[in-house]
Amino acid sequence: MSEKLIVLYDIPSMLETQRAWSYNTWKARLVLNYKGIPYRTEWVSYPDIEQTFQKMDLPPLKIRTNGTPLYTCPAIIDYIADPIAGKRVAESMKIAHYLDETYASEQYGPTLFPEGTEAAQNAFIEEIDPPMKSCGLTDHAFALVVALSVGVLDTRGAEYINRERERALGRPVADICPGGSLERKEAWDGVKSCLDKVAATYDANKEGECQFFIGKGITYADIYLISVFLWFRYLPSDRDGPDVQSGWDIIKTLNDGRWQKMMDRFEQYLEVK
Repeated sequence: MSEKLIVLYDIPSMLETQRAWSYNTWKARLVLNYKGIPYRTEWVSYPDIEQTFQKMDLPPLKIRTNGTPLYTCPAIIDYIADPIAGKRVAESMKIAHYLDETYASEQYGPTLFPEGTEAAQNAFIEEIDPPMKSCGLTDHAFALVVALSVGVLDTRGAEYINRERERALGRPVADICPGGSLERKEAWDGVKSCLDKVAATYDANKEGECQFFIGKGITYADIYLISVFLWFRYLPSDRDGPDVQSGWDIIKTLNDGRWQKMMDRFEQYLEVK
């Protein structure tokens, strides 16, 4: 590798104004941007992920119950730490830990996992993104945006996601949370209820003036939450009324506008390289 940087693998949107949309990859991208680590993005359409990752010897996200590997973004190859072969890491949490530990000098800013905070951060993340996929913030968000995400993908990517999601969910993606439906109203009610709880958690952090999850600065828990918001922000919606361009238009008004203020603090870290 001639350039000493990190290669971040992401799934592209076809929108001219914003290619990065996936909340999972935003978690990794925000860590890179926050810590100021040089990187570039390698864009991979959904149906090409497995072949590309195998060719580049990138690890799978997990092994399925049938024994086959599941490959998905994000993943990175770090040619800074290993300029010859490159260090390969997949899955957003593993990437966050790897980057925070590998780039821990003052040059790369404060740690995202301050000593003694990891258990609390993990508990918070499991609350908004439950491992059993029951009723967390990300579950409600997925229901609201899954059909919208198909609309920003390239043709092959959209066909792939429609096919795979219908197989997994048992119904066409387009039929999930349609505009004006009770299902969509209940999903939005779920988002609002979850964010009320998140707001109470942030309000308990008096040390950070209620602006951060813990302490006086950004931690990975904050990045996780803002990535969910970016998922809404970068997927145009035609299902939430004529005055709503994206779900973010709704979220930014909740809890007395505190999420807009949080987004404002992250604007400097939203560059897509």
